[in-house]
Parts: sequence; C-alpha cells; structure tokens
Amino acid sequence: MTSRAMPVDRQRSDPDGNHRTWMETAEFYTAVLAVFFAPINYLRLNVAYITLSDAFLVLCLVFATLNGRVPLRPLGKATNLWYGSLLLFSAGLMMSSILVGDPGTGAIVTSQYVFAYALVPLCILGRSDRDITILIVTFVASMVFVTIHGAYHVNFTDGPSPFVSGNGRLRSLVERTNETAALIAFAIVLALWLYLANRLAGVLVAISIAILGYGLVLTGSNTGFLLTCAGMVLLAVLSASVRFSLTLIFVGTLVVVAVMLWGESFLPKVFVDRVLVALQSGDPLQAGTFAGRLLLMQEALGIADDSIVLGLGADQYRHVSIYSAPVHNLYLLVLAEGGLFALVGFTGLIFSLVYLGWSRLNDPRARLGGAITLTITAMFAACLTGIPHCYARFWVVPVILAASASLASVSG
Repeated sequence: MTSRAMPVDRQRSDPDGNHRTWMETAEFYTAVLAVFFAPINYLRLNVAYITLSDAFLVLCLVFATLNGRVPLRPLGKATNLWYGSLLLFSAGLMMSSILVGDPGTGAIVTSQYVFAYALVPLCILGRSDRDITILIVTFVASMVFVTIHGAYHVNFTDGPSPFVSGNGRLRSLVERTNETAALIAFAIVLALWLYLANRLAGVLVAISIAILGYGLVLTGSNTGFLLTCAGMVLLAVLSASVRFSLTLIFVGTLVVVAVMLWGESFLPKVFVDRVLVALQSGDPLQAGTFAGRLLLMQEALGIADDSIVLGLGADQYRHVSIYSAPVHNLYLLVLAEGGLFALVGFTGLIFSLVYLGWSRLNDPRARLGGAITLTITAMFAACLTGIPHCYARFWVVPVILAASASLASVSG
C-alpha cells in the first residue's frame, strides 16, 4: 500500500488534476478556499463558532463524498493512532463534563475539537504533490494577506479597532496577537520549505518572508519571535541542507547583530518594549505577560492534582480559578478539565505526527517532507504551552498541511 491515502471507491483518473471533472474541480477549490480563509477568524458567525473556512470544509467533504474521494486512511500508517487518540481525548473531556462539569458546554467544546481534528485531515490529505503544493502556497498567501491587512490598520487607522490591540499590537483578521504571531511563524517556515523543495521561486519566497517578518515585528510577540527562530533552525537541521544551514547562520547573525545594536532606532516601539528589552537584559520577566502566565500555571498544577482522573469539565477552569481565566497552557488545561485520559489522548495526536514525519526522514526522496512535518509539529507543540484550547481551525490547518508533505512525498 502506498503512503497516499486510498479513496472510498476509486482513484482519480489523473492524480495531478489536469483532467478533473467539474465535481473534482469544485472539491479541490473548496479545499483551497477552506485553507485560505482558515486564518481569517474574523469571518465567523456571532451565535456560534462557525467560520467561513468551516463552510468550505463542509462543502469540500460533500464534494469529496460524491466523488468517492474521501480518504480511508488520511494519515497513512499514523491514522489509527491519530483517530484513536482523538477518541480518547474526546471521551475524557466529555465524560468529565457529564459527571463533573456542564454537559452542554462539554458537547460544544468536544464537537469543535472533533470537527477540527477529524474533518480537516479528510479534506486536505490524500492528494497529489501538485495539489499539496498549491494548498501550502495558499496558506502562505493567506498569511501575507492577513499581515498586509493588519499592518495597514496599525499604521493608518486611528481609534479602536478589532485588528489592533489596545497597546498597538497587530491582531489583524486572526483577532489575537500571539496567535497571529504563531501563524506568521508557521507561514515563514512553510515558505522556506517551499523554496528548499523547489516548489516556489526564490524571489516570491523572499518577498513573502519580508512581509511576514514585518508583521511578526508588529505583533510584539516573544512567542512568535522565538518560535520563528526555532522553526528555521530545526528545519535546517532536519533537512540536512548544508547550503541552507550556512545561509541561515550568515543571515541570522547579521539580523541578530543589527537588532541588538541598533534595533531601537528602526524597530516598532511595541517590539522594542515587549521583546527587545527582554532580549537585551536576559530577563524573561520583562517579556510581555510571562509573570502572569506563570502564576496561572502554578495554580493549574494544584487544580489538576485534585482532578487527575476526572477533570472539571470543558471550559470550567475559569469558574474555579481565582484569576477567573483559563490557564494559557493547553497541556495543563486539558489535564485540569478533561483528566489524565484526555491529556494522554491529546498527546497521542502530537505523537501521531511525530511518527509520520520521523518515518520519512530515512527516505532521501521524502526527507524534506518529513522535515517540515516534524518542524511544524514541534512548533505547534511548543505553542500549546502558551495558549488555552486549540480547536480553532487556524491551528489545525497548517499542522495538517505539514503532515501532507510527508504523505505526498513532496521533496523536490
């Protein structure tokens, strides 16, 4: 059996999509639109968390079902571990909600996770190299658009705006600062991978990274800055590209020296105040809200210790916290709200992707696919130490796109 997922009834007559039927074309372009609108969190319903991207995901699945193209094993040999882990996570969270917390809230939160982690792989995975490349380019293009939109509002819009925080940090259409920074970090690393895999011209990659880098600075996010640096280094190591590694070292050294010595004269004030000062002083307590988050984590450890088997129930942490806010650490939050079984289940999702990417590193033809899968997975796992729940589709889409590179063996 090949690594490419098998469809329900038949294989596509042309896997590269040169002679698709109109139904097959509609299915692919709804997937493209779902990926493009995934970071645009602003376009959603007010009554429920349903985004425009979600609508295209459902349409994509409908067309895929009619085309007989729903993949039976979307993550290849990691499929059983992925869906088994999702089942364990969902069961732990829902059981805690029924027996301890609020069943209604539990059903809503659990359904959001199932929609994100079960449906998105079915719509994105099981495609050809060409289609996967288009989808990854689409995500990078979406984040470039989001960055330009946010930069415009930061520089040319006065007064309150949903796209700029009260202290001037870029939120853009994601509507969240650290989340925007993390998505920009994903997009920068994916753009570099497209260049390494000979899937996108160097000039387009350079322009995209320049725009994305400016947006990253405007977010003033320590998380996003460190995530970008770590992602580039990890991609260089896993790709085993000497040329890319040397270029990264050279350019990175120039950027670090320029920022540390003269950054205050050309960088936005929000970046200087929140990131540069902490880097220059070496004091993490000056890095944004680090101290406040540390207090929440300490509290979460105490709460989780009393709810190790059955948690508090989905979205109940805020009601017992003395700070009236969820801890910004998904691992601790899942342990506190869903118990140990839910945490094991969610960790299994991460290990599914690690297993998938690691299995490709030893194949020279697929090494770059495995490298980007492991890199984005590591970045995602690191992000989870600084955010609460992660069922928003903008989290899942870039991770599944990275996994698709391993499955499609896109390695240039």
